[in-house]
Amino acid sequence: MKRLALLALIAVGGCAQWSTTYESFYLQASHNWTFRRDHVAADRLFNAFDYGHAILYETMLTRPTAFPALLEGRVYTKLTEEVLSRPPRLPLEEMAIEPTYARLAPEAKMMFDWAHVLHRQLYDVLASNTLNSAAQDREVARIVAYYKTRPELTFSSTAKTMALMQEQSYSLAFRKAAPKFNGLIWAYHWLQIGLYEPLVVGKSPEEKRMGVIAAVARFRQMMLDAPNSMPHTMPMTAAVAPAFAARFPEAAIIFDNLHGMHDVVSDILANEAIPRAQKRATILVAASAYRDDTTEVMTEAAWRRMSIGMGIENQGGPAVGFQLGLPKPTMAYGAVMQHDKDGNMIHKHDGH
Repeated sequence: MKRLALLALIAVGGCAQWSTTYESFYLQASHNWTFRRDHVAADRLFNAFDYGHAILYETMLTRPTAFPALLEGRVYTKLTEEVLSRPPRLPLEEMAIEPTYARLAPEAKMMFDWAHVLHRQLYDVLASNTLNSAAQDREVARIVAYYKTRPELTFSSTAKTMALMQEQSYSLAFRKAAPKFNGLIWAYHWLQIGLYEPLVVGKSPEEKRMGVIAAVARFRQMMLDAPNSMPHTMPMTAAVAPAFAARFPEAAIIFDNLHGMHDVVSDILANEAIPRAQKRATILVAASAYRDDTTEVMTEAAWRRMSIGMGIENQGGPAVGFQLGLPKPTMAYGAVMQHDKDGNMIHKHDGH
């Protein structure tokens, strides 16, 4: 089983006590806020997702023994029946929702925030009806380059193996403790990557609009029988949004690394074997591994092979052209597929 080096943990714990993060904003462009204007319902869901991630981390840190019951009970109910039903109109100030987590690991929080800015800017580019395909390609390249100007916050655009997320000493703790909430997070991630696909394959503004509406409806369908109706493993961009991933592989890989890191932070906070005093250092080691281009890396071809091999039916299904019913998974919820660095599955187990 692969594990991050203990020496790296000690090094981070000893030298990274002070955060020097600062915020950046959107790269200026005439198409900024296009998605918010033209796809209001979908855009507001992102604000609900930000709240869901924030309340998750805060609950685990402030209620370390009670969090499974809280997350699976009243917190999940509030999210699915209130927040997702009536999403906030504007992005939230997450510091007000997760002050304990923001103080514990501001570097990781800023990594997530910076990647979410990338998400939103790319939605705007692909939703724009004034940019042709070539102009969109140029704008995506410009925005990804802008994203990379913050190397201390930038997720690698080199694909990572699933070992970082599923084969560490702390791995799988969260999905075991709170399967419904874990499934909800995977459903969030399905929609975040899935919304790109109708924007890429839609031939007209109306096709794009209807495709976005359909993807949001499919996301809401995932809430009907949690966690059975939710993705059974982490959605991968090359499987859920293959046209987007083929056209913009760098961005697709960044988003998969972002979503893997979300799972890692949840596992570290949920795992009782990691003392509270070591959680910050452990998070920072994982964050460094997701930023570098050397730890647990695989080729783009291997990443695609792994993503497709995991089974689209296990990842929530495709984001366009789906049937009315949810896909029938071929693996148990939360099961683990282990792959070699060429993307070939070498072992599968139920995660226990």
